[in-house]
Amino acid sequence: MPKHEPLENMLIDNKLALIQATAEVMATTPEAIIGNRKTFAEALARQIVMTLWAEGHSLQASCEIVGRTHHTAAFYARRKIHERLQYCEATRERMKMILKKYSEIILEPFEKNQ
Repeated sequence: MPKHEPLENMLIDNKLALIQATAEVMATTPEAIIGNRKTFAEALARQIVMTLWAEGHSLQASCEIVGRTHHTAAFYARRKIHERLQYCEATRERMKMILKKYSEIILEPFEKNQ
């Protein structure tokens, strides 16, 4: 089994854009991602947000953006997503789509001004 590619060399520094991009790709809402429900789609979206945020921020900060209080939630999420990236093509595609959507959201104000 091939190793997954490292996450894009992109600094993710806008938490609202990250949550919005993830919500759109995962067909859920930002409120569901930061909420307490634990359906598969919402939990996976939350784990993806924590994983991507943890690439450039602390585990504690990764928890806080989705309304969790302890860094172990981000540690677990990061481990789970990185494992899924090893074997799950759907997860790899979701991550690519989320990063693409995040870039679009971030660049949208600049494109409007041109």
